Amino acid sequence: MRDDIIGKLTAQINELHFAENLPDEIDGFAVKKICAAVEDKFILFTCTNEAAHCALTTYFHEETMEFKVSQRIGLTEFCLTKFFTEDFAHFKELIDAELSNVLKNLRNIRDGKLNRFLREKNLDTWVYGSELPDTLEGFELFIKPAAPVRVTNGSFIVINYADFSLNSDFVLYCNIYTDEFSGESRINGAPHVTYAFDAVTLNELEDKLKKNLVDELREIRRLSTNTIYGGIQQ
Repeated sequence: MRDDIIGKLTAQINELHFAENLPDEIDGFAVKKICAAVEDKFILFTCTNEAAHCALTTYFHEETMEFKVSQRIGLTEFCLTKFFTEDFAHFKELIDAELSNVLKNLRNIRDGKLNRFLREKNLDTWVYGSELPDTLEGFELFIKPAAPVRVTNGSFIVINYADFSLNSDFVLYCNIYTDEFSGESRINGAPHVTYAFDAVTLNELEDKLKKNLVDELREIRRLSTNTIYGGIQQ
């Protein structure tokens, strides 16, 4: 990040006393004041709840010249568009007004309910989804179909098996705009698209999960372990 941008941001932070009154904890989230550049971002502060595997980051993005808020749910991270602004004073107003509610919602994110579209997909009566094991191949069922999590662009996470010790997981999305299911894996935080779970109906999805889910989780673990320990992929 350019020195002149860092200098301008630092002056704005000091002028508005932005970080001075932040508490050490908000709604169960530990607050860390950073106010420093990390690559193309100037991180203002973070809020982390390790037990819930959730976090929030406020920052200035040099690429877009905007202030932003991103939140992480499990290993999935995305921006909250309502915070996008180029005006730092306005950003501070948004943070002051919205931060506590955002963190409360984030803390309770896995208690979510089905919206009308997902009910019409019959996720609430999906027997296979309700009987998914809490652990599978060493992965924790972090998000269940009965309590999906909305992310971005009309997508909901309906299944998420995660191994947080490996920073790796499998995510199954349902997009309300395309009316399709799709899968994605993360290997040590790096996303990998898989087409083995593409489906339109629950019956089609169930068949693909029964056929492919265990193998997918085993492959995620194999690749994650190889990467961590420097193994050679076969």
